[in-house]
Order: sequence, then structure tokens, then C-alpha cells
Amino acid sequence: MELRHLRYFMAAAEEEHFGRAAERLHVTRPAVSKLIADLESELETPLFERLAHGVKLTDAGHALLPMLKMAMTELNDAFSVAKRVGQGKRGSLSIGYGSLTLLHPMFRAAVKQFRQTCPDVTLTLVEAPSSEQFKVLASGKIHAGFMHLSPRAAVLRKHRSADALAQDEILLDWFRIQTCGLGVAVPSDHRLANRKLVAMEELAGEPFIVVPGSSRSPAFGLPHDLCQKAGFEPQIVQEVSTVTSQLNLITVGMGIALMPTGRDFLYPSSVSVIPLEHVSYSTSFVLGWVKGMRSAALDHMIEIVRTLANKPRQAKGA
Repeated sequence: MELRHLRYFMAAAEEEHFGRAAERLHVTRPAVSKLIADLESELETPLFERLAHGVKLTDAGHALLPMLKMAMTELNDAFSVAKRVGQGKRGSLSIGYGSLTLLHPMFRAAVKQFRQTCPDVTLTLVEAPSSEQFKVLASGKIHAGFMHLSPRAAVLRKHRSADALAQDEILLDWFRIQTCGLGVAVPSDHRLANRKLVAMEELAGEPFIVVPGSSRSPAFGLPHDLCQKAGFEPQIVQEVSTVTSQLNLITVGMGIALMPTGRDFLYPSSVSVIPLEHVSYSTSFVLGWVKGMRSAALDHMIEIVRTLANKPRQAKGA
């Protein structure tokens, strides 16, 4: 028994005529007669009474028709769901993000647009720093993540494909949203707040607020190397768990911190982020996912991010 047997039966039952059913199905009348006869043979009971000018359902046919309509409706719904999931219009998508990501308008715009264009996809946002997202991706808890990668990623890329990063025994692909420089974040009333550039040497003696435990981005790690190259040891006064905490403590005058610089990052007005002079250290803000593990829903998110990243930026004051 095939689906067409059931469709032919339903058409003939509703039309009460094999010829009109054939026209409705765009097939020949003998094809309708044969498939219905095959169905009756398989069920071992007649479904139609053949009349001179049409057909009518037997008791068995009357019993079959309403239940078959319900089954076909559920089947069509199942096909529709499968199609929408395959097109990325239904299902689920989990995306990782960290504190720095919240400072970039790309994240907000991408989330908003995804929810508008894919309302039937359950979007879950999972807070995790860049240093943890590799493990979360490997565990399958998220499908992709907005991350900040240090120059270390470029070293790894030399040994892999052009846009892949090996870490924690997984291989990632990514789309680069923005390349960032390195700056120092200070309170808006700090002595350096109005400077266009700051040398590392000028930070000697300043209290540093750091987020320890990560090698991916200077915003998450200790600034020992840069400070030592400038001839001094950093004075660490506070260790916190997130960049949000760093920024909050900077605003109350607890200290300073190293932060990515980029024209699209929106830091609090009470904090000034000044680029560091003669410091060659670039970070990448990316959307990353496990290589070979893309779904249709993730493809939609990647395309949204790609489109937003390539969209010309409006000049200030325009």
C-alpha cells in the first residue's frame, strides 16, 4: 500500500465518481480504478459500490474515510514540520555569548532579526565567556557562539584550513565579524581619559582589574606580558569573573583594564577606552561553530550575521 492508494480512495469517495476523481488527480480513470481495486484487495473488503453513473461508499468505506482524513491531515502536518525544520524555519538553536558580545550592536541586531525572520525556531542564548565556549560547543550544549579570539588563533590557522581553529580537541569554523585592536579602559574622569593614544609605560603604577583563567583574549586574561615588556609588573588589585564586573568596577574608580578597541563596540559612557600606542595585538570578534556541524537554523543565523557585518555603516551625523 502506498500513499497514492489512499489519496485516490479519498478523491473517489468525495467525488463519488472514478472519472471525476481522475480529473481531479490529473491521472487516467483506469489508473484510479486499478489502485482502488488493489486497495480493496489488500483490505479484503469492498470500499465502493459500482453504480451505472458513479460509485458510493460501502459501510467499510464510510468507516475508513473520516479516520483516513484525520491520518492524512496529521501526515501532512508532519511533512510540513519536517520541511520547515529542514529549511531552518522551525526547531531550536542555542547560541553562546560573553560579556564583551553584549557591548557590540551586531549581537543585538542579529538576535532581533533572527527572531523576526524565524519565529518558530526556539532561540536559546547561553552566557559563557570565550574561554569556555569551546568546551560548551564540544559538549553540544550550544550550536555556535559569539567569541573574541586572540592572535593565538592565527597561529593555529597556519596548520589548519583557512578558517578553522583547533582547540580542546574540536575543529571550529567561524565568520569574522570584526578585527579589534587593544586599548586601556579607564574611568571617564581619569587623567588619561581624553587621550587619543596611550603608551603601556604610562600605565605603570595603575591598579589593574583582571578576569583570570583565559588565554583567548586580553580582556579575559592577565596583562603580564605587555606590562613586563613595558618594564613594569602590573599591580593587580581585583580579580573578577566577567567583563561586566570589570567595567562596573572601573566606573567606580577601582582600577583600569585592557579591552578590545573597535568602532562598533559601545562601552558605557562612564568608561573611556583609549587605543594603546605601539602595541601590535589584534583580536577577532567572530561567530564560531563546530566544523561540519551546521544546521539549517544555524545557516540562517550565519547569513544574518554575514549580511549585517557587510552592511555599509552610516556615517556619524548622517
